Amino acid sequence: MTTIDPRAYIQLSGPDSRKFLQGQVTCDMEALTCGTTINGAHCTPKGRVIFLFSATCNAQGDIVLQMHQSIAAIAMASLQKFAVFFKTQVADISHQVADHDLQSNLERLRTGSAEVVDKTTDLFIPQMLNLDALGYISFKKGCYTGQEIVARAHYRGAVKRRMHHLQLQTPTLPSPGDSIQDSAGKAIGNIASAAQVDKTTVEILAVLADKAADVTEIQIGEGQLEKITHLPLPYEIPTGP
Repeated sequence: MTTIDPRAYIQLSGPDSRKFLQGQVTCDMEALTCGTTINGAHCTPKGRVIFLFSATCNAQGDIVLQMHQSIAAIAMASLQKFAVFFKTQVADISHQVADHDLQSNLERLRTGSAEVVDKTTDLFIPQMLNLDALGYISFKKGCYTGQEIVARAHYRGAVKRRMHHLQLQTPTLPSPGDSIQDSAGKAIGNIASAAQVDKTTVEILAVLADKAADVTEIQIGEGQLEKITHLPLPYEIPTGP
């Protein structure tokens, strides 16, 4: 299937743009140079992911954050809340940017990278989405919003839920944020991303409690109990700091 969700683009311009983001996001914005891309997350003070982004910059120092379209308004509001204290202007420039060379939803899912959309904002801490394995987090940069929670989960091994790649035979595409129950009806996690493979097959990225990591049947939302196949992720999950 070739479904591609539309993207949104938020531009930060002004002399304090990089400094502002450095104190807000999980990645090291000082590593961003013209012609490169860096991935990161913006979190709440409690370490929950508000939105994910891929950042680029131009020769003038303007920084553009690409993200899922459904999260654009939430991202704008979150950034503008703190941008007023810096010499930076935040603008949605989605109408000025032509999407090209974008991965399909299935291709993105198979890289082990989940989207954060309007239904899943403020639901997961970064490590639940395996962002530490994907290079979205710098543990060497200075403080940023939510950093204490993210660092504690890293150094104290406090991550009790991780994202898994699963396949199930169903014509119904789950929605991000849908609850997941085991065969006993116990809540064990949530859908992070889902994509249709064909008319009867779906692949999902599911955040599951460690105790349920080897589950063989799940119920999504109010649906039926479904047998699942565990598929490998294309990266190793960190086991310690």
